[in-house]
Amino acid sequence: MKVAQLLTKGYDILKNNNIESYMLDTQLLLCNVLKVDKLYIMLNRDKDIENEKVEKFLEFIKLRSEKMPIKYILGETEFMGINLNVKEGVLIPRPDTEILVEECIKIIENNNLKDICDLCCGSGAIGLSIAYHTKNTNINLYDISSDAIEVTGDNIKKLNMDERCHLEFSNLLEKSILNKIEFDMIVSNPPYIRRDVIPNLMDDVKNYEPHLALDGGEDGLIFYRKIAKQSKNVLRNNGYIAFEIGHDQKEAVMEILEIEGFSKVYSLKDLYENDRVVIGQK
Repeated sequence: MKVAQLLTKGYDILKNNNIESYMLDTQLLLCNVLKVDKLYIMLNRDKDIENEKVEKFLEFIKLRSEKMPIKYILGETEFMGINLNVKEGVLIPRPDTEILVEECIKIIENNNLKDICDLCCGSGAIGLSIAYHTKNTNINLYDISSDAIEVTGDNIKKLNMDERCHLEFSNLLEKSILNKIEFDMIVSNPPYIRRDVIPNLMDDVKNYEPHLALDGGEDGLIFYRKIAKQSKNVLRNNGYIAFEIGHDQKEAVMEILEIEGFSKVYSLKDLYENDRVVIGQK
């Protein structure tokens, strides 16, 4: 089949399955299979494509038509200007999380912070972005998911961050408490969706993204309580705790930090004017 025929076929299948971004997704998938950029497929519409690549492209289109997130099909995503590997089993980093990372970088640079913990690291997006955009920081990345450990490990190697980024399997902060490792900042995007809300999420989220990384318990706040309490054992005096939050959780998370004795607690909104970040100081 020719490039033009493949594009048309992809458009039709995805459009008929109510994929709003059907044109862009088709183009991205074809570029991925052919290992070319978008300009190439626009300028070479009459080029014949060998059967093996046609079959792979149609397989990708089928997965996307079944609402698999395109980032999982492509195997990577862009976040804070770096390309990260992702796969099923780890949460796909969202642009909203960049607000959290940018604020953390600002605090780190203004206060010359050194030792940072990315808790519930997933793909490593937060911790690796902080390492990439700062100097002289050491990042510990913790997660309880074996998929997260695998993907973050791959991303550390991909970005040549082995010297400054240390990855360990840990149930929240248990590893650092056990080994008496202290931090200047703990940053986390923990599971924060209420359990009863998960069945109502979009198909591409509830059917493909890991519920382990979504489920924040009955009220969505269970991990904020645990992390805030544990963090007092490993945060240095004047150290910071920084959370991503759900859009309706600002007051509750700020109250959790204040109850645990944190001061100067404040929040930030995301690009859509939703409350998205809460930060406090020990």
